[in-house]
Amino acid sequence: MRLDRTVRRRPAPGGRSFLMMLALAALPVVAGCHHAPPRTSRDPSVLRVGIATVYPPLAFEENGEIKGVEVDFAHQLAKDLGLELTFVELPWTGLIPALTEGRVDVIMSGMSITEDRSKLVDFTQPYLRVGQMALIRKADYQRLRGTAAMNQPTSRVGFQTGTTGEAFVRRKLTQAQLKGFPTPEEGIAALRAGEIDFFVHDAPTIWRETGGFDKQALDLMGRYTPLTEEYLAWAVRKDDQPLRDRLNTELLHWRENGQLEVFLDHWIRVRKVTIDINSPPE
Repeated sequence: MRLDRTVRRRPAPGGRSFLMMLALAALPVVAGCHHAPPRTSRDPSVLRVGIATVYPPLAFEENGEIKGVEVDFAHQLAKDLGLELTFVELPWTGLIPALTEGRVDVIMSGMSITEDRSKLVDFTQPYLRVGQMALIRKADYQRLRGTAAMNQPTSRVGFQTGTTGEAFVRRKLTQAQLKGFPTPEEGIAALRAGEIDFFVHDAPTIWRETGGFDKQALDLMGRYTPLTEEYLAWAVRKDDQPLRDRLNTELLHWRENGQLEVFLDHWIRVRKVTIDINSPPE
């Protein structure tokens, strides 16, 4: 079992009142295979971030190090709040259970706001507007460029299981042959191998694959017209309104001082669309 990764930071002056709110709002972390300590023993100076490293460029692992937009967000957030930072790495399907059970304080993992998820957790203001897009092989562009090409009996469409991409293809591509993959990397590899014709995933994945980060991506191209409209945000427990309010304040500050754009521009170099976090969908 993978142990939590902790980045320690010195608390900033004036941050103690917020630390006390975290102490009241959050449950203890389970590290490794040990039982959780009593609620009152939780260190209020630590922010536990749930993350699934399966979503480049938002959250991924490279050479044993976790990287991405959300990782940079988390480091900056811990610094601004004067907290120590612990990344709790989990499978994608384990993120919301870990949050609701009190094993993490916030999910920062490229999670989109959906009606079903909003019944279980509360979301902050979104930081990025995205949607599902399709990745294809460049050699197939002429054959697959039409809008109706995806929903044909001969079309093989891949997606990551347990995501809004799966929900879209099952709802809309009723004529196509559908195939799920555990991670985007496996789906993209299947596309390159000719096992599928399209790979549907969130826009940041398509942007990264076609944005010059990976030389291999020269054989792939995105169909950049969004298939859906979605918003990425951080999730907190429904009983943790103080944390949600504080995170929203930080997001607004980052937008006003340009920090949000700096993080996004570093990792997402093409087709990026940002939004005004003061007017998100509720």
